[in-house]
Amino acid sequence: MGYELVGQVWSPAEFRSYVSGLDLGWAEGVTMHHTSAPSLAQRPNGLTAQHLENLRHYYQNELGWSSGPHLFIDDDQIWGMSSLERRGVHAKSFNATHIGIEVLGDYDVESPETGRGHSCWITAAHCVRAILDATGWTSADVNGHRDDPKTSKTCPGKLVDMDEFRAGVDSLSSNTADREDDPSTYVTIERAELDAILEAIDWQLDKLRA
Repeated sequence: MGYELVGQVWSPAEFRSYVSGLDLGWAEGVTMHHTSAPSLAQRPNGLTAQHLENLRHYYQNELGWSSGPHLFIDDDQIWGMSSLERRGVHAKSFNATHIGIEVLGDYDVESPETGRGHSCWITAAHCVRAILDATGWTSADVNGHRDDPKTSKTCPGKLVDMDEFRAGVDSLSSNTADREDDPSTYVTIERAELDAILEAIDWQLDKLRA
């Protein structure tokens, strides 16, 4: 118990479907973290299932935690650790009320606005948007670990502007979240098909003009 989601991974669209079926009534918001170590430089290819298992071992066996943060985010995927349907362990003041999300990277020194850091935070925004849509919460219910009065940490990183992150989450809609992640939702039209469509439109316009 406590690490039920280790081994599970979702794309943002898959996570949206997953979280919509959960009972999150125990919580009232989301707390954002950064992993710090490992940093982006230490995980050049993002996270793997083994990385999550290593983190579980650290939290459970070395720290003695009954559970850990709920989710981990890398460049384009959402990794599970602890059940979202019950409290996790991630911030003293927020464990009992907030879902804890860890974003890969050390955002005291790595940029959240460019390159892989930006990709990670975009994925995080889609993840949070899905949670807000599933619960009816708003971006005002999203905070950072550093908002915990019981910590002096800079988490989720000195370079992360939480107001900007919340604004980014607000800019997303359910449809945007799905389209960003799932190329199959785009309509692909070959050039020949497009020419045929345009020819048919011209023909109809000629008839109207006659």
